[in-house]
Amino acid sequence: AAVAGTGPRDERRSSSNPYPALSVIAAAAGAAALLATERKQQEKNLKGVSRCDMHRSVSLREVVPDGGRLVLSADCGGTTTRLMLYSVDPNEPIVAKRPAPGKLLREIKYPNIAFKSLKDIIHLFLTQDCGIKDAQPTVAVLALAGIVMNNSCRFTNLDWIVSGHDLEDDLKIGRVELINDFVAQGYGMLTLNEGEVIKLNDATPQAGAPIACIGAGTGLGQCFLVADGAGEYRCFPSEGQHGEFGPRGAGSDDLQIELLKYLKIKFSGWNRISVERVVSGTGICNIYEFMAYRNPREVETKVHKQHLMNPKDASVISQNAWPGSICEETLKIFASCYGAQCGTMALFVQPFGGLYLTGGVTKRLAEWLLEEGSFLAAYHDKGRLSPLLEKVPLMVVKSDDMGQRGAHLRAVRLLKEEITSQAERLFAALDIRKEGFLKVDELDTIFKGLDKGEARLASLVMRDLDVNRDGQVDFTEFLKGFNKLPQKLIVDSSILHPAESDREDSQMSREELVAPPRRGLDMQSQARLAEVLSQYESRSRRKYINPFEDRNAAVFRTILWKLKAHADISCEDDWLERDYWINKRGAICYHSVTENKAMLYCTKKDLANGTIEEVEVPKSSAKKWVFRLHPKPQNGTSLQATEFAASSKEMMDVWMQQLRQLQKEARESQHR
Repeated sequence: AAVAGTGPRDERRSSSNPYPALSVIAAAAGAAALLATERKQQEKNLKGVSRCDMHRSVSLREVVPDGGRLVLSADCGGTTTRLMLYSVDPNEPIVAKRPAPGKLLREIKYPNIAFKSLKDIIHLFLTQDCGIKDAQPTVAVLALAGIVMNNSCRFTNLDWIVSGHDLEDDLKIGRVELINDFVAQGYGMLTLNEGEVIKLNDATPQAGAPIACIGAGTGLGQCFLVADGAGEYRCFPSEGQHGEFGPRGAGSDDLQIELLKYLKIKFSGWNRISVERVVSGTGICNIYEFMAYRNPREVETKVHKQHLMNPKDASVISQNAWPGSICEETLKIFASCYGAQCGTMALFVQPFGGLYLTGGVTKRLAEWLLEEGSFLAAYHDKGRLSPLLEKVPLMVVKSDDMGQRGAHLRAVRLLKEEITSQAERLFAALDIRKEGFLKVDELDTIFKGLDKGEARLASLVMRDLDVNRDGQVDFTEFLKGFNKLPQKLIVDSSILHPAESDREDSQMSREELVAPPRRGLDMQSQARLAEVLSQYESRSRRKYINPFEDRNAAVFRTILWKLKAHADISCEDDWLERDYWINKRGAICYHSVTENKAMLYCTKKDLANGTIEEVEVPKSSAKKWVFRLHPKPQNGTSLQATEFAASSKEMMDVWMQQLRQLQKEARESQHR
C-alpha cells in the first residue's frame, strides 16, 4: 500500500491515452538531464547560492533581490520549446545596442511531442524544473513559429492552439504576450552592437527611422520596426515571404521563368509560387532539383545521391558548390533571388535605420554571398530607385541568438508596462470606498487574507508609503512602493488578470487562426525527431508500474539513498531517501514520494552489460556506504550511472550481491 498510486491521477486518465502524465514525467526527467549539461552556465548565473542549493528548490529571496521580478521568455519552435527564466530589476533601464537587463536563472529545452500542450511544458518548468519555490513570473513573452492573431496562435506540427489569455488565467501570470518567432528576431536587432554585424555598405543608420529584418533559414522570415514619439521601437510581423516569386533575368534570359514553371508543376494545384519556395534553405533544394532536371548530363552522381538521401538539406548543395558545378549555379540563382527580395523589402519599408540580414542560411553563406556578387547586384537592381537603396544601411547579423534576446527584451518592456497596470488594478481593488486613496488604519482588514508575516509586512510597507503622514496613501505614493509589497498579495489577487470583458482582443477559434507551416514532416526529419525523443526519454527512468500486480511483488526490499545527478556527495540534501525493491522478475523498482507512484528503475536485462561497483567516498561524504549502478539497456540507449547509499556496510554488501546475481542470470539468458 505504501507504493500504491493515488486515485486522482488515475481518475484523469482518458480512454485514448490511459496514462496522459507519462509524457510529462518523461520530459521532466529529460529536462533535468539537459539542465545538468548546462550546469556550468547556471552555476555562473546563480552566484552566491551554495552547491547544495543548486540541487534543491531555492526560495525567491535567494535568487531574486528585493524589488526584482521574475520574467519568462520562450522560443517555441515546431519541434522544441526553450524556456528561459530571468530575474529582472524593473527600475534598471533598457540601453540601446545592449541585451536587456536581467539575470538568467534557468534555461531548459523540451521536445514538444512529449507533451499535450504548451501550458503543460510551462507548468512543469515553473513548478518543478526551474528549481525555485513559488516561481511566479510577472510577465511572459512567448515567441512562436506561427501567425499570432489576437494573442492566439496555431503552431507546431502538433497543431496546438495557444492563447495568451488562457495561459494568464491558468498559470497566474500577470501578462502573457504571444509574438511571432521572427518578430522576436526583430526585437533582437535592437540589442546588437557594431561588433555583432557585418556592414555591406557605408550608409549610416538614422535614429528613429524604420528598421527591417529579413532572414533565410529553413524558411524565410520578415518583419519591420517603427519608433514611437519617444523613440521606442515596436516590431510588426510581415508575411511578405508568401508573396509571389518574381523571376528576373537580362534580356532573353528565361532561366528563372523556367524555374517558376518547374515549381508550378512540382507544387501542382497552385497557380502561384511564393518567394519562400526559392529564398530559403528548402528553396535552395528546390532550385537544385530544377537545375538537375534541366541539365541532367551535368549532374554529379555522388552529390545527387546525397541530395536524394537528404532532400531538405541545403548543406549538401553548399558544400559541393565548386566552380562550374550545378551546385554553384544553384547558389547563384538563390543569391540573386535573395538579393532581389531584400531590395524589394527595402523599397516597401525604406528602413533607413537599417536592414538586417539574419537566419541560419544567411550566416553560413555570408562570406560566399559577399564575394560572389549576385546578391548585391540583384539587391541594387531596382531601376531608377536604385540610388535609394544605397542610403539603406545593409548589415549581416553574426549572432545566432537573436530570437532569445528579442523575446527577453520584449518581456522586460512588458514588465515595466505591467507593473504600472498591476499597481493601478491593485490600488483600485484596495480602494474600497473609491476615494482615490487608501486609509492606513483600514489596512489590517484589507490584508486579512494573508498569513501573519505577509500581512504585517504589507501593513508596514503601506505605512512607510504614507510620506505626508496624513494616514492616507494616494496612487503616486502607492506606485513608488508597489514592488515592496509581498508577491503573494499581488499574485493571488483576483484582479491580477483583467476581466474577459476588459480585454481589447477576443478569443479566436481554430478555424479563424492561420494553420501552422507543415515543416519537418519528411522522412528524414521525422527520423531525426524520433531519435532525439528516444534519447530524451531514455534519460528518464520514471516508468509507472502497478505495485499490486504479482510480477511487481517484492522479493528483496530496503531503504536506499540515491544521489541526485551531478550533485555534491557531501551535501545531505542531495541524497534522496527512497524505498527500493527487487520484484519477482528481477527488475529494480522504487517508490517516488513526489509522484506517490511505484516506478521502474531498470530491468534485469539492463544489468547484463551494466556495471556494479563499490564507491570509495571521501571523508566529507554525507553517506558512508555507497555503491554505483550503471544499467545499459540492450536497445543501445544511454542511461547515466547512479550512486546509491545503504544504511550499513552489511546492507550495501547484500544489495551488491543481489545485483550481481541478477546480472549473472541476465548474461546467462543472453547466451541461451
